Amino acid sequence: MADAPLLQLVDVGKVYRASGVEVVAAANVDLSVVPGQVVAIVGESGSGKSTLARIMVGLEQPTTGSVVLDGQHVSGRRTRAQHRMIQIVFQDPRSSLNPKLTIRASVEDFAAVHGRGNRAERRRRATEALARVHLLESVGDRRPGELSGGQLQRACIARALVVEPKLLVADEPTSSLDVSIQGQVLNLLDELRVDLAIALITHDMAVVRYLADQVHVMFAGVVVEQGVADDVLDSPQHTYTRRLLAARQPHPLAQVEPGGTT
Repeated sequence: MADAPLLQLVDVGKVYRASGVEVVAAANVDLSVVPGQVVAIVGESGSGKSTLARIMVGLEQPTTGSVVLDGQHVSGRRTRAQHRMIQIVFQDPRSSLNPKLTIRASVEDFAAVHGRGNRAERRRRATEALARVHLLESVGDRRPGELSGGQLQRACIARALVVEPKLLVADEPTSSLDVSIQGQVLNLLDELRVDLAIALITHDMAVVRYLADQVHVMFAGVVVEQGVADDVLDSPQHTYTRRLLAARQPHPLAQVEPGGTT
């Protein structure tokens, strides 16, 4: 029997209203993510993919439709357990971490906010999470300003992992990084997919090719094409999908030597 979805978006729509003007950010989106799967939501800026990411983790509420998390419909404020279940890693790691705290302290504090154990247990969890993203123990004692972009992004992933989520939402996880570093973060996500479901938000079809099992292509808030990633990429049916494929860049994993992170 196939695994039950960890997350489902059912006919989800999002409309923003400002000064009497309505802007449709998403409309009639159906999507599901099952354990061990990477589902990519791909499109250019303004396509609605980041809005969906925020709805997934509860930072935004859908205007229409529903969100089903581990079999339960969720609306309004989520429980602490529901928040732990799904975590997001944002595009810009430098704005995601407190510059006054060490990396270890940021990870431990995040565990405390989510009620994960006493102080000693939180420190153990933080050490394990940092090791899991291949950061040396000494990096945990540094502050964000002392780290490279790649190290910061891995630290943000460690902070998400410390609460033991079942689903990780990666919102453009490599777009703010140098090309030489992007491959390291993609390799890490590829490792993590063994234990986690991942919703990958990206504009980069090469990243989709490398990581995704399923892909949803968004344009102007609407999913215009979806299916098995290889099928969609090898035989795109929509003009917009073909345009994204024509604009893709060389894959970042081709730019770096394998292995070796610090």
